[in-house]
Amino acid sequence: MDSIDISAVRADTPGCEHVIHLSNAGSSLPTSQTLEAQIDYLRLEATIGGYEAMAEAAPNLDNFYTASGALLNCSPHEVSFVSGASEAWWRAFLAVDLKPGDRALVGSTEFQSAAFGLMQARNRGVIVDIIPNTTTGQVDVSALESMLDGSVKLVGLTQIAMSNGLINPAAQVGAVVAQSNALYLLDACQAVGQMPVDVEDIKCDFLTATGRKWMRGPRGTGMLYVRDSIVGDLVDPVFVDGRSALWDSTDTYRPVSGSARFELDEANHSGKVGLGVAIDYALELDLGAIAHRVRSLAQQMRIQLETVPGVTVTDIGPDLCGIVTFTTDVLPATEVSAALRQRDINTSSPGASNSRWMFESMGVDAIVRASPHYYNTDEEVDVFVRVLTEVLRDAG
Repeated sequence: MDSIDISAVRADTPGCEHVIHLSNAGSSLPTSQTLEAQIDYLRLEATIGGYEAMAEAAPNLDNFYTASGALLNCSPHEVSFVSGASEAWWRAFLAVDLKPGDRALVGSTEFQSAAFGLMQARNRGVIVDIIPNTTTGQVDVSALESMLDGSVKLVGLTQIAMSNGLINPAAQVGAVVAQSNALYLLDACQAVGQMPVDVEDIKCDFLTATGRKWMRGPRGTGMLYVRDSIVGDLVDPVFVDGRSALWDSTDTYRPVSGSARFELDEANHSGKVGLGVAIDYALELDLGAIAHRVRSLAQQMRIQLETVPGVTVTDIGPDLCGIVTFTTDVLPATEVSAALRQRDINTSSPGASNSRWMFESMGVDAIVRASPHYYNTDEEVDVFVRVLTEVLRDAG
């Protein structure tokens, strides 16, 4: 029996009255608490002024760091507020002192933002090697261990693939990397908010995540975790201002201590407040309970999809999550999602340009992605499968 009061969380989610939202791997429906916190902050800005609102609402703004620390099991000053996972990844990547001849080892599930950065590094003489996968599709930890030597400065991994829900063994990778001199950059964009994520257990040096996905936070928000013990070994941030650095003499400046060095003064302050509220909401429900319900709904969906003519479920891995992906023999993925959207059912249809290394290994150009969250119901899964069946039957 679920420990989450589904009626209560749906009452807290205005969007549940209008759509069957199965696109949580893209952008979840926020709670009314998150929405009102943002609106209240914007009203305060409009009433007393932007700087004045920032000062008066300082405890609400600071709550983002406290809540993020509790979420990731780290110190609040190890977390920076950023605009999203891509900015977080780039800030972490650019902080690593990669020189020509240095090596970076990465998984095959990297998102486009990371792939672009790695291509740029390769053009500068950095050697970028993709870690082989096991027969399950997961990154091969033994192969990684054999590849690690003194030339490897960075290991990058996506914890959950956006293209097929594959869960990589992030903690096992962390244990191996911790025995080397390399830094470990984890893209946890699809994990944070969907399941418990503990940076001490994973032993990552960097972690990137976004607010809008499973965390149910506002768009334009995200977080970057940087382990405090490695900060002294990092390159100074490329983008700095008066929040991230101190102009301490006519010709010199120095980055501030703590997470603020990876932030700029101008930011989405209402979003920052809203994300803190969203994190608190998830923590109160318990991430373990959230993970259990999400996986249960997703498995129910997979079982039903296997019975739909023309549908092929494309999820891989020994440990499946809340991302359910499939193709059809009848319609392209984009047309399936569009047809469902016309019937007030939200899914998405990521294509090869989002994660080309992974899509090419799958042998498909695009997939339909349905990603239920804990506020979805068994009945909504049933309706989704029934309507999908009708769409494909009518198109065939």
